[in-house]
Amino acid sequence: MPEHRRESALNVHSMREMMFSSMRRALCWTLLGLVMVLAPAGCNNGFGAFQVGVGNTPNRPPLAAFRILGQYGMQFSAVVSDADVSWNVSGAVPMNIIVINNQTNPVCACSPVRVIATKQSAGNGILSIQLTVGFKVRSIASTSAPYGVATLQNNANSPGSKTPPPLVPAEDDVRLFIRGPITERFSGLFEDSQTAFILDDRAPALFLFDSPQGPVDASVTQIQNLGPLDIDLLLGGAVVAHAIGGPTVVIHQP
Repeated sequence: MPEHRRESALNVHSMREMMFSSMRRALCWTLLGLVMVLAPAGCNNGFGAFQVGVGNTPNRPPLAAFRILGQYGMQFSAVVSDADVSWNVSGAVPMNIIVINNQTNPVCACSPVRVIATKQSAGNGILSIQLTVGFKVRSIASTSAPYGVATLQNNANSPGSKTPPPLVPAEDDVRLFIRGPITERFSGLFEDSQTAFILDDRAPALFLFDSPQGPVDASVTQIQNLGPLDIDLLLGGAVVAHAIGGPTVVIHQP
C-alpha cells in the first residue's frame, strides 16, 4: 500500500476512535448531570460509585463502600479484597474506600468485597468500619483493643473466611485518592477505555479500579465548595498524576 494511503487509513481509524470516545464521554456526563440534579431531591442512589449503562442497559445499582471511622487521625492498615484480587491500603481515620469494576460472582448477586482493617495504635481508641450501599448502612464492626482488627464483607462465601485473594499486579493497581476538606461532597466520573463509573461521595475517598482496560482519567466536581480538592492518581503505588483546585478537577493517566 502506498505510504500516503496507509497514513490516510490510520488517520481515519484514529478519528473514528476519538469520535466513539467523545460520544461515550458525552453520554456519561449527561447521566452525571442527571445525578447531580436529582441529588437534592433525594432521588439518587446515595453515596458510592455507579456503573453507567450503555444503550438500553440500565445503570447498575450502587457498589458497596467501606467507611473507616473512629478516633480522628488514627492510623490503620487494611487488606481490601473482591472475589479475585486484594489491595493493601494504609491511611488515617476517616477514609472512604470503594472498589469499582469488580464483577458479580456466581455465589453472590452483588459484587463481593471484604476489608480486614488493623489499628496501628497501642491505645484504646476506637476503629470502626461501616459497610454501606447507597445511603444504607448494611453492617458495622469495630475494635478498641491495642492493634485490634475489625473486618466486614458483604457475602459470607466470597471471599469468605479464606485467605485473601492475591495482591493486584502492580501494572493493574490503579487508585484515585480524593482529598479535601473533611466531608466535602463531590460528584465525578472515573473511566478507562471501556467502562465509566459515576462517583458520588465525600472526601477523603479512595477508589480502587479493578482490572482497568487501558489508561484511566477522572473528572471530579465539588458540591459544597468548602475548599480545594487535592487528587492523586496512583499506578503500582506511585503517584503518576496530581491535581489541586476546584470546583472541577480533571486528571489523566500519562
